Amino acid sequence: MPAPLEIKVISINSADWTPVVVPFDCSSISIKNADGSNAIRMRTSSVDVSTEDLLSAGGEQAFAVPFHRYRFLAGSQPLWLQAVAGNGPVVVKFLA
Repeated sequence: MPAPLEIKVISINSADWTPVVVPFDCSSISIKNADGSNAIRMRTSSVDVSTEDLLSAGGEQAFAVPFHRYRFLAGSQPLWLQAVAGNGPVVVKFLA
């Protein structure tokens, strides 16, 4: 079994949508915008603007599934990220 917590730093830019790929079945995903100057865009579908939300510079957002039978499955891509401007690292935490 993998460790119950994994932290990844993902590089994003303002031209491409970058998927968040779940490394193991987990119940919680946290996204932290490590760019202190620029917001990031988050979507559940990279091609559908109606699924978009913004995460402010330095902000953090958690997504949790409260029921054990529903989880973020390994290999799934529940979120897509894009920098509003520049290139920014994003810290993603996965909790089993």
